Amino acid sequence: MTMTNWTMYRGQSPVAPTQPPGRGIVSTCPDCSGAGCRYCESTGKLLMRACPRCGDPAWDFVNERNEDDGMRCRIGCGYRWASDDPGWLLQRLQAPVS
Repeated sequence: MTMTNWTMYRGQSPVAPTQPPGRGIVSTCPDCSGAGCRYCESTGKLLMRACPRCGDPAWDFVNERNEDDGMRCRIGCGYRWASDDPGWLLQRLQAPVS
C-alpha cells in the first residue's frame, strides 16, 4: 500500500511513517512472562510508547526529567513532539491488548 502526501495533522511531514502513527510496541511482561502481575496490571502485556512519526521506541524527554518540555526521537527521525501531540496521546488510550 502506497501512501502519498500522507499527513496526520496540519504541519506534519508528508513522509509516510514506517508504522501507523502513534503505535507503541506491545510485548509480553518480562516479570510474569504473560501470566499477569502487579507490574503489568494483570494483563500479561506491556506497551512501550514510541515516536508518533516513525514508531521508533527510542525517545528522550527534552528536559531529561518529564514530558513538560516535550520529547524527541533519539535514533529514528529526530522528530520533536509535545505532550499533547495526537499521535502521542493515542498511545495512552485504554484498548484491549491481544
